[in-house]
Amino acid sequence: MKKRKIVALVCVATVLLLAVSAFWYIQTKLDKINKVPDTVDVIPPDQEDFETDTSKESKDIIELKPEEVDWSEIEPFLDDDLLNILLVGQDRREGEGRQRSDSMILCSINPDTKQISMISFLRDLYVQIPGGYSDNRLNAAYVFGGFPLLMDTLHTNFGVSIDGCFEVDFSGFQSVIDILGGVDIEMTSKEAKTINIGTEAGVYHLDGTKALAYSRIRKIDNDFYRTQRQRNVLQAIYTKFRQSNAADLMKLLDEVLPYLSTDMTNSQIMLLVAKCIPIMGSAELSSYRVPADDAYHYASIRGMSVVVPDLDKIHEDLLNEYLPLNAEKESSE
Repeated sequence: MKKRKIVALVCVATVLLLAVSAFWYIQTKLDKINKVPDTVDVIPPDQEDFETDTSKESKDIIELKPEEVDWSEIEPFLDDDLLNILLVGQDRREGEGRQRSDSMILCSINPDTKQISMISFLRDLYVQIPGGYSDNRLNAAYVFGGFPLLMDTLHTNFGVSIDGCFEVDFSGFQSVIDILGGVDIEMTSKEAKTINIGTEAGVYHLDGTKALAYSRIRKIDNDFYRTQRQRNVLQAIYTKFRQSNAADLMKLLDEVLPYLSTDMTNSQIMLLVAKCIPIMGSAELSSYRVPADDAYHYASIRGMSVVVPDLDKIHEDLLNEYLPLNAEKESSE
């Protein structure tokens, strides 16, 4: 009996030692991610600016005064079952401070239903920015107040609560793609010609430079298609990670993590990973954009060409299709 107790104690001690070692190892990896401080530098409301357009306005775009835009009161989503992670890409060059957000993609994850939604929010959306700021483009919220103000803006206008944010600038984006060994993207002939990689439609292998160029294409269509291209790249990255074995995955993460910035703590990231790992091999990935074709109109406000959203319609789209809410949660709202 005494011998059995000793063996049991040794087993427990070994398990605890392995757990502590694994925890320490993961912590050292996560420490490589740049952590955004709780208190961020802000541009106060009396110093806000408006990114006006110098190009001649289309005759189809109506000119509105700020007070002529009616805002619906939006109820926040009861989305406690979801993990809402915001991915932010910003147009920042070396030596520059925080800039306007070039892309904003909400990754909404439901571990129960094994569903993941990627939802792009257009940067030119005309929105209410809380905290005493004037209504402005959505991408202004990030440069004015970083992650906190951007999260508050999304919650105010669309009712979505964000659990955490990750940000990468253009240089970091290119490096991440190159570390992954490039990505395979199906492209149209116009897209291939625009980034000088080919003349025919088909699947092309893109390095970091080409992937960034592809993600930023706008002149052949508009920002709606541009956000789809950004989601295409994210889906290709997701596929790369999902197809990697454990050893390769740890090596990839070791090289990729230093290019990311987040407002999440290591403990929060570990909890997120623990909830997501079991579903990564079988999760259903869907892609959307806000606003949909029938949920906006163009306007010129304060010299800005903006997309004025139909908040009620967008809220309906988020509730009924975009967010991977549990069925019983949808029926109760």
